[in-house]
Amino acid sequence: MSALSTQLTTALQTRYSLTPAPAYLTTFLSSTRQPLPPLPALTSTLHFRILASDITTSLLASPSTTLPPGTSSTSTKEFRLTHAVPCQVLDIRDLGSSKWSQVEAIERVERGEEVRGREVIRTVPGLNDDGEHDGSTTGTATNGHAPTIGTRGLPTPAATAASSTAPANSAATPKRSQGPHQLLLADAAGTQIRAFEHTHPFPRLFITNDPTNNNEGISIGAKILLQPNTLVRRGMVMLDPQTVKILGGKIESWDRAWRRGRKEGLIRGVTGTNPPVRAGS
Repeated sequence: MSALSTQLTTALQTRYSLTPAPAYLTTFLSSTRQPLPPLPALTSTLHFRILASDITTSLLASPSTTLPPGTSSTSTKEFRLTHAVPCQVLDIRDLGSSKWSQVEAIERVERGEEVRGREVIRTVPGLNDDGEHDGSTTGTATNGHAPTIGTRGLPTPAATAASSTAPANSAATPKRSQGPHQLLLADAAGTQIRAFEHTHPFPRLFITNDPTNNNEGISIGAKILLQPNTLVRRGMVMLDPQTVKILGGKIESWDRAWRRGRKEGLIRGVTGTNPPVRAGS
C-alpha cells in the first residue's frame, strides 16, 4: 500500500470509522484527476463516494469491521458490540402506521394532494386567479375549487373563505413516516440483521413521501455506523442515538427500485395478492 493510501485510510478511520477496501482505494486514486487535491479534500471525496457505494465492495470486511458471528441469532438474549460496524440500509418499514394508511399517503403524493385538517389541498397546474388556465402558473385548489395562491402570490377570495371555515387544528399532515421503524441492515461482508428504532423518534430516521425532498429522511443504501456498546437483543440491533450514528448517503438505483415497488409491497401485505395492473402503467 502506498504512503498516500495509508494516509487516506488513516484519515477515513479517524474521521468516519470507515476502512476502505484496498482494491476500491486503488481504483479511486487511479480514477481521480491529476494533480491530486490536498489530503483533506481527497478524504472528503472518498467519503462521499463510499456513502453512495455498495460497502461490500468499497469497505474492508474483516472481523474488526463486521458483525460478530451469531449476531442475528435469536437464541442470545442480548449483548453489546465491542467494535464499530458500518452497515447499509436494505429495507425500512414504518411500524407506527397501518399498511393501508401508508398506501393512501403514497397515492395522495402521486395525485399531488396534501391533507390539511379536513381539507384536501390539490396542486392544479396552470390556473390563474380566476380559476382559469393561464398555461404557465401552478396554483393550489382546495377540494377541487379555486386555487389557494394566485399568480401574484396572494390568496384568492375563495381561498380566504375556505381558510376561515377550516378547523383550528388544520396543520398540514407531515409528509413523512410516523415510526417507530424497523430496518434491514447489511455489513461489509453482506451479513444481514434486523434493527429496531428503540429510541423514538430517532433523528433523521424516517421515510419521506415528498418527492421534492428526496434528501430528507433515510434512503435505501444509506450508511449507518453501529458504534461500540450498541445493544443487540434477540438478533435485532436496538437503534439508539447514543450508540448508533446515521452517516447518510444513498444508492440511487436501489432506492429508486425500492420506492417504485413500495406501494405494491404494502398492498400485498394487506390483501395477500398482487395489486391490479392499471391501464397505461
